[in-house]
Amino acid sequence: MIVLGIGALLMPVVSSLILGILIGWLLFISGVVAVASSFSFRGTGLFGWQLAGGLVPLVAGALLIVFPAQGLIALTVLVGLIFLLTGAAQSSFAFWARPARGWGWILASALISIALGAFVLVALPEASAVVLGVLFGIDFVSTGISMVLIAISARHVV
Repeated sequence: MIVLGIGALLMPVVSSLILGILIGWLLFISGVVAVASSFSFRGTGLFGWQLAGGLVPLVAGALLIVFPAQGLIALTVLVGLIFLLTGAAQSSFAFWARPARGWGWILASALISIALGAFVLVALPEASAVVLGVLFGIDFVSTGISMVLIAISARHVV
């Protein structure tokens, strides 16, 4: 995972495109399954809703597969909004937990999430080509390092 993360950080545009295409395929396949399963609701009032609920991810996935560069902008907007919403939720929790020790760390994390979300949205569309790849790379490197450290500490226990 560390090697994949470093690769993603060294080639953020390529890793962003790969990530966008993978998400596109996941949406497409889940849409196909949802459309196919919607036919079990034929004759009920739910059929149309189930069919529409399957067609949305199917079409979105197909668009991400066919137009990966344009899809990166949409995915980057989604990531920015997720950061903003996560930051808002964390800050709400921080103020709720305010008398407890460590509430300031929760608030600091919230402010970082809000700042990242704002940065991602302000930097559009230029940042859309690299943001996902960089975030993907950082996540893989940190996950790989944590796995290595867990393995090292487990070896010392045994």
